[in-house]
Amino acid sequence: MSVQIEVTGGPAGSGTTLIRDLHAWLQREDGLRGRVRLRSEPPGPGQMGAMTELILTTVSSGTVAALVASAQLWVKQRRADLSIVVRHPDGREVEIDAQQISGAEEFIRTVLRDSEPGADSGPGPGPDSDPGP
Repeated sequence: MSVQIEVTGGPAGSGTTLIRDLHAWLQREDGLRGRVRLRSEPPGPGQMGAMTELILTTVSSGTVAALVASAQLWVKQRRADLSIVVRHPDGREVEIDAQQISGAEEFIRTVLRDSEPGADSGPGPGPDSDPGP
């Protein structure tokens, strides 16, 4: 399983530079080295350039914890208007900014549950699900 990482905010046109900077930063983390890679997609209709994002592969409790801690420090050392969005394959996401990490605890629990051997990769029943007869 892998998660997507993107940087939001900053001056117009700085996205690729910021994502490459974050990539270099994360590669220096022992728990992330070799597990974070750049991915570029051709520009879509109406876009000016290719979209570049990071992909964190081989997700485990250690890699997620290292990502959250390191990404928050990276944002704090840049600009207050930057944030990092980490997206789980099921669409859940956590936003990391200089002030707070909203939803990080739940996101980490989801990633840990889904990375366990034999875990069902599909979405599970929600809190309002009918358990059936």
